[in-house]
Amino acid sequence: MSFKNGLKILAFCFLSVSAFAQGANEKKGNATISGTIIDSTSKSPVEFAAVALWNASKAIDGTLTDTQGAFKFQNVAKGTYKVLVSSIGYKAQSIENVVISSDNQKLDLGNLTLSSDNIQLDEVKVVGQAALVEDKIDRLVYNADKDISNRGGTAENVLRKVPMLSVDLDGNVELRGSENVRVLINNKPSSIFASSVGEALQQIPADQIKSVEVITAPSARYDGEGTAGIVNIILKKNTLAGVTGSVSTGVGFMGSFLNGNLNMRDRKWGISLNGGGRYSYNFKSTGENTRTSVVDGETTFLNQTSDNRGNWHHGSYRATFDYDFDENTNFTISYSRRGRGSGSKGDQYTILRDINDAIIYDKTRYIDQKGLSNSNDLDFTFQKKYKNPDQELRIRGQYSQNNTISDYIADQNEAPSDSSKNKGFDREYEVRLDYVQPLGEKVKWEMGGRVELGESSSNGRFYSYNSDLNRFELNNSRSNTLDYFKNEYAVYSSFTVELPQKWGLQAGARYEKTTIDATFSEDSNVDIPGYNNLLPSVILSKRFEKGGSVRGSYTQRIQRPSIRYLNPFTNYSNTTNISSGNPYLSPELVDMFEVAYNMYVKRNSFNFSLYTRLENNSITQLNRVIMMDGVSITETTYDNIGVNRSYGLDFSYNLNPTQKLRIGGGLSPNYAYMATDVRSGEGWNMSARLNSSYSFEHGWAASLFAFYRSPRVRLQGTENGFYFHGITVKKDINERGSIGFGLENPFVKSINFKSSSSDFTNPEATYTQVNTSQMFRRSVRLDFQYRFGKLENDGKGLFNRRRGGNDDDRREDDGDGQMMR
Repeated sequence: MSFKNGLKILAFCFLSVSAFAQGANEKKGNATISGTIIDSTSKSPVEFAAVALWNASKAIDGTLTDTQGAFKFQNVAKGTYKVLVSSIGYKAQSIENVVISSDNQKLDLGNLTLSSDNIQLDEVKVVGQAALVEDKIDRLVYNADKDISNRGGTAENVLRKVPMLSVDLDGNVELRGSENVRVLINNKPSSIFASSVGEALQQIPADQIKSVEVITAPSARYDGEGTAGIVNIILKKNTLAGVTGSVSTGVGFMGSFLNGNLNMRDRKWGISLNGGGRYSYNFKSTGENTRTSVVDGETTFLNQTSDNRGNWHHGSYRATFDYDFDENTNFTISYSRRGRGSGSKGDQYTILRDINDAIIYDKTRYIDQKGLSNSNDLDFTFQKKYKNPDQELRIRGQYSQNNTISDYIADQNEAPSDSSKNKGFDREYEVRLDYVQPLGEKVKWEMGGRVELGESSSNGRFYSYNSDLNRFELNNSRSNTLDYFKNEYAVYSSFTVELPQKWGLQAGARYEKTTIDATFSEDSNVDIPGYNNLLPSVILSKRFEKGGSVRGSYTQRIQRPSIRYLNPFTNYSNTTNISSGNPYLSPELVDMFEVAYNMYVKRNSFNFSLYTRLENNSITQLNRVIMMDGVSITETTYDNIGVNRSYGLDFSYNLNPTQKLRIGGGLSPNYAYMATDVRSGEGWNMSARLNSSYSFEHGWAASLFAFYRSPRVRLQGTENGFYFHGITVKKDINERGSIGFGLENPFVKSINFKSSSSDFTNPEATYTQVNTSQMFRRSVRLDFQYRFGKLENDGKGLFNRRRGGNDDDRREDDGDGQMMR
C-alpha cells in the first residue's frame, strides 16, 4: 500500500470516527478489545497511532495509542469486527474477523506491527528520513542521532539545534529567554552541571546523544528545580542481543575527536561501554572594552584590548549493566566519568585616563589561564511492573561529584605580578521512590518522595609576587573559603484522569523542604535560612482524531542558586573588571502559564505555544564601579532583583516535502521586562533556527544548519545578536561505514559579539561600558564512522520482547505522557 493510499484510509478512518462520536447510536456491550502497536523494524511502540473499530459497514469507535503503543476499546457488543490501524509514515494495517462471542469477553490482540512506508521494495532499502523533531503530548523531542551534522561535536553543538533553546558563545543554555534551565542526563541530575552548564556540555560527545527533550510544563513528578523548564539529554543505549559496537574519528582545522562503544547483550542481561574524547585548538579571540565612569566626582576613561589563543580537551567513558529478573522486574547500574581541561594565553593592554587625558594606569598583562574539571556519577535503578501494566514501582539511588580547579598566572609589564587558584567540588547523594497506582480504567495516581544531601566547597587562594624574595606569596585579604551544605526533601502526589471526548487532566502538587548550613571566611557566623515550597501543577489537554493536540498548563517552579552564583571567590585576572559570587542569594520562584497546539498535515508537523513566565526574586548579574587601590574598576556579582517577566510565542515545524527532503526550524520571539526598585529593562528578543537535509542516491546525504539569536535585553544594558551555520556531506560505505565532510561557519570570518551596560542609579558612582569581541570559528572537518558486530532480534529474548529498540532510560518518565489513553 502506498503512503498516499494510507493517508486516504487514515482520513476516512478519522471522518468515520468523528461521525460516530457525534451521535452514532450503536448497540453497546461489556466486552473489550485491546492490543499494542509496534514498529516492525525496531520493535518499539508506535505512539499516537489511529485505531478504528469497524463493523460490517462503518466505523463505530476510534482511539489513539498511548506512549507504550497500547489501545483499548470498551463497551463492545457481540459480533464480528475489523480493526484498522494507521499512523503517519507507516503502511495502514487491517485486522479482519475480530470476533466477540460473549458480552464480557476481554480480547487481547497482542502486538500488531506496522511497517514503514519509506521502504522501496525493489531494492529493499530505506530511503526516507525519520522525523528530526517530534511533538509529544508533554514534551518536544529533537532526535539528535538522526542529524548527520552532529558528528564530532559536543552537546553544546547539539543543543543549538533544538527548538526553543538558545546557546550563547560560552555554552550557556537559554529556554525562552531564561538561563534557569534544569539539565538532566537520562532523566537524572548530575553535579557536572553545578558549576557551569556550558563547560559540562563540552564534556558530552554529540555521538553519544540519542535525543534531547524539552519539557516546558513538568508535572509534580519532576523536581521543582528549573524556573524555565527541563532539558533532558537522552544518551544512546543498544538493546538488541549480541555483540556490537562502533568507532568514529575525525580531524579538522579546529579540532579532532575519537569515540567508540561496545555492547554485549544476552536475553536477560546487558553490558554497554562507551567513551571518547575531543581536542580543540586554534581558538582565537580578540576583544576591546571601553568605559566612561564617574566615581566620587572623578571622571575616568578606560580602554582595554586583548588578544588570546586557546585550546580545550575533554574525555569521557560510561559503563552500564542491566539485568532482567523476569519480564516485569529490572535492575540497572551505571558509572560514568567525564573530564575537561582548558587553557588560554594572551596579552591584555589597559590604559586609564582622567578627564584631562592624563594617564592614570598603563599596563600590559600577559595572562596564562587554565581550568580542569572531572565528574563521577554512580547510579542504580530498580523497576518493577505488576499485572496491571500501569502499576509500577521504581527505586533509584545516585552518587555524583564534580571537582574543579581554575587558576591563572599573570605577568605585568613583563614582570611577574599575581596568580590565583580556586579548587572546589560539588557532591550529592540522592535516593528517590516513585510509585504509580491505577484507580480503575480512567484514573492513575502517582506518588513518591526524594532525599538529596548536597555539599559544595570552594577554596580560593590569591598570590601576590614579592620581587624582593623573587616568589609568589599568599595574599589573605583576597583569599577566601566557602563550605555550603544544602539538603532537599520532597514528596509529591499527582492524579491523571481520562475525560470524555479525548480530554485529559493531570493535577498534582510537590512539597519541597530545603535546609542550608554555610560557612565562609568573610563571615564565620553566617545564617542563611532554609525555605519550604508547595509547587502545584495543572495540565489540561485534548487529543484530536487526526493526531493533533492542544494543551493548557499552569506550573510553579523554583530555582536554587548554584555554586557558580554563590562562590564569593573574586577573579582578579582582569584587574579593572573583577567578578565574584554572592553566598546570600535566595531562590527564585516562577509561575508559568502555557497554551500549546500541535497539528499534522500529511507528513508535516507544526507546533505553536503561547506562554507567560512571572519570576519573583530573580537571580541576575549586576555591575557597578568602585575605587580599588586608587583605580576605578568594574565589579560584577549576582543579586536577587524584584521581578522578571516574559511573554512569548514558540513556533516550530518539521516539513517533509518528499521522502528524501526534510526541512525543520522555528521562531521563538518573546518580550522581557526586568525591574528593581531603582532600575528596569525591557524589550523584544528572538531566536530562529533552520535544519534541513536531503538523501541522495547511492548513500549520499547532505544537511544544512543555521541558528540566529537577536540582540538581548538585560537589566543594565543589551547584548548584540549572532548566528552560526554549517554544511555537512556524508557518504555511506557499504552497510557498516561512512565518511563525512563538514564546514562550520564557512561564510563568515569571525563571530562578532558586543554588549553594553550602564548604571546611573548611584550618583556617586556612574558608568557606561561597551565590550566588543571577535571569536574565530570558521572550520573544516573530515570524519569517519564504522560499525561492527552481529545483532540477534528473533523475539525470544527478554531484551527483544520487552524492550525492542526502545531506550529504557527514556521510558522512565513516560508516565507523564500517558495523560489520555
